[in-house]
Amino acid sequence: MNSEFDEHLARGVALFNGHAFYEAHEAWEIGWLAEAGDARLLLQGLIQVAAAFVKLGREEPVGAVKLLAEAEPKLRAFVGQGHGVDLETLLAEVAGWKARLADSPEHPFAAKDLPTLGFTPPAGG
Repeated sequence: MNSEFDEHLARGVALFNGHAFYEAHEAWEIGWLAEAGDARLLLQGLIQVAAAFVKLGREEPVGAVKLLAEAEPKLRAFVGQGHGVDLETLLAEVAGWKARLADSPEHPFAAKDLPTLGFTPPAGG
């Protein structure tokens, strides 16, 4: 794993939790580009979730649902080993948003409804 992986992961989580989804996507992408190991797939899944909420903010629910669906298997592969990211809760959020957008794609959403990531930085990170 790249030595800066934890830094990029934590920065992206902080941005995501501030609902700066585009910026979170960018932070994780820097880490993704530098990563050669399996953790690259985790970052790709997180990037796709962040990009889905960028699409949602642009009122592109079909694109958001597609990205959420693409992220799910990538994130599921890391459940229990998400480098401090609470993937179980995130996957539940992803499923909920996919259902919500399928049922009512034109329904507006409030900032209070947007997801945040549970995150416990790894020891020493």
